[in-house]
Amino acid sequence: MERILFSIINKLNPVFMNKIFLSPLTASSLTINNSYALFKTSIEVSEPHKLDLGSVANAALVQFIADNSEFGKQINKNQKNPLTNELKPFNIARIGFWREIKNVIATFIKSPDDTKRIAAQTLDLFINPYRDADTLPLNSKTGVFSEIIAKYKASTNLMSAGVVLGIDNSFALLDGNNTQYDTLYKKRNDEYAQAEVSGSTLKPIAVASYNMFCTAIEQAVNFTPNDAILSVFRQLDELRKKYHPLQNNGKDTPDPDAPTTDK
Repeated sequence: MERILFSIINKLNPVFMNKIFLSPLTASSLTINNSYALFKTSIEVSEPHKLDLGSVANAALVQFIADNSEFGKQINKNQKNPLTNELKPFNIARIGFWREIKNVIATFIKSPDDTKRIAAQTLDLFINPYRDADTLPLNSKTGVFSEIIAKYKASTNLMSAGVVLGIDNSFALLDGNNTQYDTLYKKRNDEYAQAEVSGSTLKPIAVASYNMFCTAIEQAVNFTPNDAILSVFRQLDELRKKYHPLQNNGKDTPDPDAPTTDK
């Protein structure tokens, strides 16, 4: 078994035949949300093997779990904002009006009434590139709806077709709700920035614990390897490779589509 373990270690990194190391990653350069996600997943893949990691790595893991738990609690606490709930009705409304517009156009696309059929065909051609706008992520949806409204208002033919089908008011309401959503969304983001809503005060502690745990695993895989340690090493390494391209200046931009830290 020992010979097999060392064979596996050597194959993991042929350049360093005596020692192997985890792939490079500066965890402090990840955003708050990405660093928390990395830490949480790293714990999830490591915890089932904690009894087989050795005393040093296990102690580092216990500390890492505790520090990341506090980090997650601060993120949740800071990111609760009353404007989040205020955004929801406007999002529901704009989706509803967009679907109403599509349904009305579809209803009249084969109408025996020439005027309504032509109007429906005109609008159908216009909305075709945007047909699935209501399924887009929230911030993408806002921009697409704004583009639709801008083009609609800029075209006399489109606005006339809307009047013929009786959906001119639906376009107006789509516009109003989308604008309200965008205004509140930007206000909420400003409040996040002003309050430094990020969990940043505990991030350095969580980063330090993560780095300490990774160092402990590197030491264990080089000096006291076993199946559990090798499994954790591989999974940590894959996670570091996955998150490496996401490194930036560590500054977060709040995203309503991002997963929360709730389990």
